[in-house]
Amino acid sequence: MAETTETDIAIIGGGIAGVASAYHLALAGKRVTVLEKGTVGAQASGVNFGGLRTNGRAMAELSLSLRAREIWRKLKDLIGHDCETEFTGHVEICDREDHLAAVEKWAPEANAFGVGAEMLSGAAVAKRFPWIGRRMLGGIYVATDGAANPRLVTPVFARAVRKLGVTIREQEPVTSLGYHNGRFEIATGKGAVIRSPILVNAAGAWGNRIAQHFGEDYPLDVMAPQMVVSEPFARQVTATVDYPVNGRFFYARQIGRGNLLFGRGPGRADLDTSRASYVPQNVFDASRIAIDILPMLKGRTFLRTWSGVEGKTPDSLPILGPSPVRDGLIHAFGFSGHGFQLGPATGAVVADLILRGKTATDISGFSPRRFKTS
Repeated sequence: MAETTETDIAIIGGGIAGVASAYHLALAGKRVTVLEKGTVGAQASGVNFGGLRTNGRAMAELSLSLRAREIWRKLKDLIGHDCETEFTGHVEICDREDHLAAVEKWAPEANAFGVGAEMLSGAAVAKRFPWIGRRMLGGIYVATDGAANPRLVTPVFARAVRKLGVTIREQEPVTSLGYHNGRFEIATGKGAVIRSPILVNAAGAWGNRIAQHFGEDYPLDVMAPQMVVSEPFARQVTATVDYPVNGRFFYARQIGRGNLLFGRGPGRADLDTSRASYVPQNVFDASRIAIDILPMLKGRTFLRTWSGVEGKTPDSLPILGPSPVRDGLIHAFGFSGHGFQLGPATGAVVADLILRGKTATDISGFSPRRFKTS
């Protein structure tokens, strides 16, 4: 006979969005159960670049991103560990007139939200960031941006939510989903049945598969951001740097231990196996760009490369909000490779929607209704 458990809120997905949702709901006294088919933070939330960036965000994301920035600043007080969070700034550099024009247009619009972006001339870029190896036309800098260690954040959040009474069931994939008599019924691979009036779909790249159980179908592609890390050396790179090359961004930062982390170009991902792999040619291409922009890397050893599984929407904005089909279902997936920074605020918004039926954070650009769902 199947084990049946009642809970106030069930969450599918143990990434940062799901676990942060559990955190904010547990603070409100709700009984929460998180179901994770693997281990918490093992997919996109744990293998990403770790950037905490407001710089360059789509306007639709800025309200959520700025709410997240405030939570990241209080992270240690909230969950008991700083997760190597630091605010060293983020600079996007420009060597093309069209790119410079684009960031010059973005800056005042973003600053109206309170981002605090600073436009830099080419000379100012060279003076402030002498480790950048090429002459630039200019750049845009946000001093309050930063980074954290993604391998720590979600597991530490999970530890904190367990202390708040949340049940996290790892290695427990969902095998079937239904809705009966005002309750979602979720069967798992361990023979359990979870019953709940509220369901949060925070299943990342698998979010559309969860939505399909309720007759919804969202355009969600699979993507696999790819990273490389160097051997440690004396710290020189004092901010995160972004730079677009042939339509795809190169990004890099140096951590406190001296290793330099960078990425550009996708790997390969498979939803059925939940596995990602790197593409060697893209590693070589990213390495050439890295040495061009950061010449101190020349001759150094690159220790490791990896990738992870993520879901991407057509407009690169998340699907965040109530289901248009099923009452009690909240979607929070499709963060398109830049959801790590948004994660803590995503959890706060999900809690707002469940506890109050609305949120003061502008998520209008993320509505599931913007896509035809069936």
